[in-house]
Amino acid sequence: MSRIIFLIAFVSVLYADDTLFNAEDYRQREIIALRLDESLSIDGLLTEPIYQTPPNQIFIQMEPDNGQPATEATDVWVAYDDAALYVLARLWDSQPDSIVARMGRRDTNFDSDLFQVVIDSYHDKRSGFFFIINPSGTIMDGTFYNDGWSDDSWDGIWEGKTTIDEYGWTAEIRIPYSQLRFNQQDEYIWGILIGRMIQRRNEQDLFTYIGRGESGLVSHAAELKGISNIRPPKRREFTPYITSGYSALPSEKDNPFFKGNDTNFGIGTDVKVGIGSNLTVDATFNPDFGQVEVDPSVINLSAYETYFQEKRPFFIEGADIFSFGRGGPTNRWGFNFREPNFFYSRRIGGPPQVDVETDGWVDIPTATSILGAAKLSGKLNGDWSLGGLSALTGKESARINEEGQIHSEEVEPLASYNLLRTQKEFNDGLQGLGFIGTYVYRHFDDQSLRKVLSDNALAFGIDGWTFLNAEKEWAIAGWGGFTSISGSQDCMLDLQQSSSHYFQRPDADHVTLDTSMTKMSGYAGRLMLNKEKGHVQMNTALGIISPGFESNDIGLKYGSDRINMHVVTGYWWYDPGKIFRNVRLNIAYSSNHNFAGIKTSENVFLMGWLQFLNYWSINGFMGLDAETLSDTELRGGPRVLDPGGAFVNFGINSDQRKNVVFGIHMNAGGDKEGSYDSGLDGRVEIKLGSRLNLEFNPNYSLGRNMEQYVEAIEDTDAVEMYGKRYVAAQLNRKTLSADFRIDYTFTPTLSLQAYFQPYLSVGSYTEFKEYTRPDAYEFLIYGEGGSTINPTEDGGYTIDPTGGEESDVFYIENPNFNYKALVGTAVLRWEFMPGSALYLVWTRNGYDENNPGDFRPRRDLTDLFEATTDNIFAIKATYWIGR
Repeated sequence: MSRIIFLIAFVSVLYADDTLFNAEDYRQREIIALRLDESLSIDGLLTEPIYQTPPNQIFIQMEPDNGQPATEATDVWVAYDDAALYVLARLWDSQPDSIVARMGRRDTNFDSDLFQVVIDSYHDKRSGFFFIINPSGTIMDGTFYNDGWSDDSWDGIWEGKTTIDEYGWTAEIRIPYSQLRFNQQDEYIWGILIGRMIQRRNEQDLFTYIGRGESGLVSHAAELKGISNIRPPKRREFTPYITSGYSALPSEKDNPFFKGNDTNFGIGTDVKVGIGSNLTVDATFNPDFGQVEVDPSVINLSAYETYFQEKRPFFIEGADIFSFGRGGPTNRWGFNFREPNFFYSRRIGGPPQVDVETDGWVDIPTATSILGAAKLSGKLNGDWSLGGLSALTGKESARINEEGQIHSEEVEPLASYNLLRTQKEFNDGLQGLGFIGTYVYRHFDDQSLRKVLSDNALAFGIDGWTFLNAEKEWAIAGWGGFTSISGSQDCMLDLQQSSSHYFQRPDADHVTLDTSMTKMSGYAGRLMLNKEKGHVQMNTALGIISPGFESNDIGLKYGSDRINMHVVTGYWWYDPGKIFRNVRLNIAYSSNHNFAGIKTSENVFLMGWLQFLNYWSINGFMGLDAETLSDTELRGGPRVLDPGGAFVNFGINSDQRKNVVFGIHMNAGGDKEGSYDSGLDGRVEIKLGSRLNLEFNPNYSLGRNMEQYVEAIEDTDAVEMYGKRYVAAQLNRKTLSADFRIDYTFTPTLSLQAYFQPYLSVGSYTEFKEYTRPDAYEFLIYGEGGSTINPTEDGGYTIDPTGGEESDVFYIENPNFNYKALVGTAVLRWEFMPGSALYLVWTRNGYDENNPGDFRPRRDLTDLFEATTDNIFAIKATYWIGR
């Protein structure tokens, strides 16, 4: 062993001489896999005969000193047998007592030394499976797509063991062929990318050289050769589960349907079946998502829905295959343009969409039951990737108790959600072409629900990209889509007037409100050009969403009737200097028009990011919004003037390698009329030992909106505003919140994670007023100019806009609010064998709305902690059966 250490030290000194080492010699490399003649025990001890064979050596730094030899040597062996691929490593370290070996739950960011393997078993140079293990044995896995984008939602069934000794540490990984996808051949050539992270130096080493400023990752992989006489296995996996829960619901103590508590029991299963060597069907029957973290609290005062991230395992695993319009360019800038999503999985199994209007007690499901769902994913011959999803959700009814009389009312019909996605890559990924189609169908037993929900919705899209040369320096990408939605006249009328369309705008000549409509169609698309390499950065795009485009039945979009463009350029200093390690500076221009040619936004941005040599970083951006016309401010009313303004954001973050990490971020913006927004966010992460991680993210924001929309009142005398009085007010809002996370890892397979969020948001409305004419920023402030405003006993207001006839007097409720919530989840997870786990879950929900409009943090937080709280306890066990 001492001889080996001497040889490695000699080689390290030899190739540390720049005159002898040239990183360009290590761009195209190969590894020969060795067939095992006897079994290999995965124990991290490196005692088998294979370790007497010559290893694969010489790793090159990607960071921090790009192109230089790694500071520590690494030996790698790759082997295989009839059932699995083995990747084995000796990671030498001259300071073994400095190895960072933090323990964490699977797929968490554990900030430690790492050994990383990417297997491109399709050898398409754009996709792959990645497997990561750290010195404590904690693992992470997932998939790569679009050459360099990663998704850690996939959880494979594989083994990995490590040891730490006086020479460094070791890693042994066994990957069954059932976890990879490949076509049967006599001999195989796969891509393999092997890397190592030395955390204390923030050093990332790779077996192949990738220069700074170059895009992509999988396309730089070495070739793995020597594998023969193996067959893709038949893949069959079953994961049945059983769950039970108890809910203590004091908020429902008077509800005759609950009486303050509830119990439940459920069984179901997940199934994974291989079709041929490349396609996989994932199915779930009666799924349970009780271990999923709760959504954060939020107060939404806009006309658009709040986006919540998908957290359910069935829907997030392998979700990248349904990604549409994202292939090709690795930079996808966007300014004031939200590209519509053709698929938003939280549409499936969400809360019932029909409200119940009653003064009685109601038992309404919190989510629509998913009777079953299946996904198809994989690749066909000829580099065609294929993804499909079909889900069936059940009919849901609410039970209503009105004065002792109980009856039920349907609140969600039986529905089928369907998606098909396919994509083909050409010339090793230089070009790509794809298609997507979605279809939603609802079966109504209660025909009254057709007034609210569509009968069916269809969408189709095509996307693609091309790099302009073999070096992939420039790329063009684009997508286009079409939607068609059908339903009753009542449903279509509501849809036309929704925040996604606003067809009722009285001064819009290019859209018309059609009371007889039963079908609406529209189109959307985007075209982008991006510079992929080098110091100079360039990106420009043109996007459109027609007034009738609608994807919200299974997708997500926030608006329509938009033509957006932007151009951004900048410079990236990626070679370290005397002060900075990395600097980026960009300037951008963007604008939006509607289909009538009215400019609705115009902006200029200046953005920067820099990293110091000590790995502290600063980021920020600032910009100007020009004065334009808004066709959405009055939520279906005429255009009014948007005064524009200015904004600035600034943040600083400390070295992520340290045991105490912190960051602070501030933002501010305002306009000449007196509106402003400002906020301060913080982040503190404390790593205590190798097992405990604490994170605290406080936030405080305050703002004033001088023209917050309140309500539209019909009045034929308001001639200039097309027969309505659009009431606005000055809103002063303060929000105080914090996220707390606690992670404790007992072993790599046993962990406790907890998340809690206290949230307080208070809004006070004053200076009620109405717009006096379109295309302007002019108001009648109530109480002036002969108008009157008087408070009522119930806290609302009676308003007489003219001070004369009583016929135009109207009433508005007091919109002040004081919303306080404390939500949280704690999950104890034990993976007692690969693919099988036991969960113990506690969920807390408490809220309070006393003292609307009055912000007193001490009193409000006291009220919050004393508020009625619901607690839910659950246990879930899953067991993996597979081959």
